[in-house]
Amino acid sequence: MKLFFLLISTFLFSQEIQFHETKYIYAVDNEFTKRGTLNIDTNTVKLHYKGSDKNIIYTNENIQIITEGEIETFTHEESFEYTLFFQLVLAVYTDDTTLLLDNFTIDKKEKITTLLPTEYLASVIQNIEYEKNNNSLKYLTIHFLNQDRITIEESK
Repeated sequence: MKLFFLLISTFLFSQEIQFHETKYIYAVDNEFTKRGTLNIDTNTVKLHYKGSDKNIIYTNENIQIITEGEIETFTHEESFEYTLFFQLVLAVYTDDTTLLLDNFTIDKKEKITTLLPTEYLASVIQNIEYEKNNNSLKYLTIHFLNQDRITIEESK
């Protein structure tokens, strides 16, 4: 019975999300777009960009970057930027506000949620906005203090 529950819960909490990411670089006034896939399980997120041989896997224990059969493993402290990104993705998709409250103040107005960074992140990030429609992410935009921004939108 436990195995059955484990299999069902893994299936229910596991999802593959196609997305496109637009990165605006203010210094050169240019946008770059990538497409990719996120696979989200209960405590694991796998990221792959199309056309790349790199896969990035986030778990509670570490972050692994896999390229052409080579595996590099980093602690969360060694790779803070990836850790923050994956925790943000996990928290938004699983509606885990506890995880968000470690680094942000949450301001929700109607359908749009704005995350205001705490001290450490406030030196780099202005805010993060996102909107969900049921379990689907309409968009998530990270606004940086240097006027760069990254927008992630789910592809249909």
